[in-house]
Amino acid sequence: MSVLKDLPKLLRSGIRRYDVPGASLAIHRRGRRYQTSAGVLNLDTGVKVTPDSVFQIGSITKIFTTTLIMQLVDEGLIDLDVPIKRYLPGFRVADRQATRTVTPRHFLSHTSGIEGDLFVDTGNGPDSIARLQDMGTLLPCLFAPGERLSYCNFGFAMLGRITEVLTGRTWDEVMRKRLFEPLGMDHALTLPEETLRYRSAIGHVPDGKGGQRISPMPWLSHGQKAAGATPMMSASDLIRFAVMHIARGRSASGERILSARSARQMQQAQFRMRGAFARGINAWGLGWMMMRWSDRRVIGHDGGTVGQYAFLRILPEEDLAIALLTNGGDAGGLYEALYGTLLKGLARVKLPSTPEVDEALNARMTESLDRYTGCYRNIEGITEVSAKGGELFMEIRPTGLAAPLEKSLLKLVDRNAARLQTGNPILDRNLILFNDPGDDPVSFIMNGVRMSRRVD
Repeated sequence: MSVLKDLPKLLRSGIRRYDVPGASLAIHRRGRRYQTSAGVLNLDTGVKVTPDSVFQIGSITKIFTTTLIMQLVDEGLIDLDVPIKRYLPGFRVADRQATRTVTPRHFLSHTSGIEGDLFVDTGNGPDSIARLQDMGTLLPCLFAPGERLSYCNFGFAMLGRITEVLTGRTWDEVMRKRLFEPLGMDHALTLPEETLRYRSAIGHVPDGKGGQRISPMPWLSHGQKAAGATPMMSASDLIRFAVMHIARGRSASGERILSARSARQMQQAQFRMRGAFARGINAWGLGWMMMRWSDRRVIGHDGGTVGQYAFLRILPEEDLAIALLTNGGDAGGLYEALYGTLLKGLARVKLPSTPEVDEALNARMTESLDRYTGCYRNIEGITEVSAKGGELFMEIRPTGLAAPLEKSLLKLVDRNAARLQTGNPILDRNLILFNDPGDDPVSFIMNGVRMSRRVD
């Protein structure tokens, strides 16, 4: 098929158009693997990306951690529906009810309600996750466990800690012994010092002058590694992992890595989204983001660290998986362009676009904007939504790693979702969601997959 023959050209033209320094692309389709690469690993050195180069996969790591947890379910060591405290007696967060009642299933489906973006220095030793656990008392809750969905990195760090307690090994060792080695992933690593063995990408961030520079933070907190802070791999190795999930838990060689029952459970919806959602996500499984595009079932996950972005999409019934790893620029734009072309050509699937602004609705709502305006807060900072002259504006004042947002125009795409109008496609491509649909005034706002609660 021509789209597969054109892979090198598609990737080269894509990184030029979206100003991505370097990228690696791998595809599994009906038993065959295709791969290509383009650009450079580091703008300072000019070292070229090759198919065996390793990139940070960010939160795609959560599917690996979920798989480890489900292996322990298969072994009868974990029940997803009993409190976390059974496995981590010292587990505590600021909310007493959540401390007593939150379960592994809540963490796997991001429904714990705990604010989880705690990226602090816990050292790089074997106790880095345990040290993060001890800081859980700093974390408040946005809502009661199971009530809503809001992304929680801390939850996956604690799932990683459970694997350590139950196996007697560090999470890094568990990953290597239970997944990397049996799947033949010889270009996959979790410890930063291991990058010396590979052609490794470094992230790039805007330099404030219209260009890009090397990321000032090569790695996020080691305590969050089970959530995605440190793992790196080649796109081809990521595909090896994806193929195991297509094969319901068996490796390419036929070895049973995960029971078919657990692989199937991971792909079953745990929480269904209401209304429009970014990138066509309509539900969350155990670890997996879930979608239905052109009436085809799609599972996947995205990953982002400081200047590195990764994308994985799987169409199980089509025996198709696509992995894209990048190190800066408008990676989201490259994802949309590449996956749009590949899914259309390989599976006749249309990649859903971000909903467009509804100008007629915005005109009708000029006198009814009070339901949206107010101050919303989470652990990352304050989001202020205001109205002036019949239009909505949004400003973000962060306290953590997130970038600030100056007061910017916000336009509705429907009554409960909006898009920024900053002129920056990376920002304007995202959906801002107002939850819940029936609330006046709105009680929560969601930016990406993270909620903030109204505080005034």
